[in-house]
Amino acid sequence: MTYDAVSAYTVLFGDGESPATVSVHGSADEAWGALDVLVRGRSRRWRARPTAVDEDRVTELAERWRLSDPERRYWQVAPHRLRVTVPAIAAHRQPRPA
Repeated sequence: MTYDAVSAYTVLFGDGESPATVSVHGSADEAWGALDVLVRGRSRRWRARPTAVDEDRVTELAERWRLSDPERRYWQVAPHRLRVTVPAIAAHRQPRPA
């Protein structure tokens, strides 16, 4: 078996009122987009969503949301490198007899 690494991103989001939301994403863009949706869903002021996700803008909105109740609100986007095993069956294939 061979080993490879894949990227994953987790989004952690909580407000102290309901269970925390944790999601896993295959790209940074997906993770920041998920955080954008979560923050905008909790705010009446920022309902309209731009077409492209801007990490800096999402960070700003999430921090403004968190700072309105810093004792209970939290968020995090974290990157991960996951080591996975990959079977090497294709590389060692024997030709079939005729």
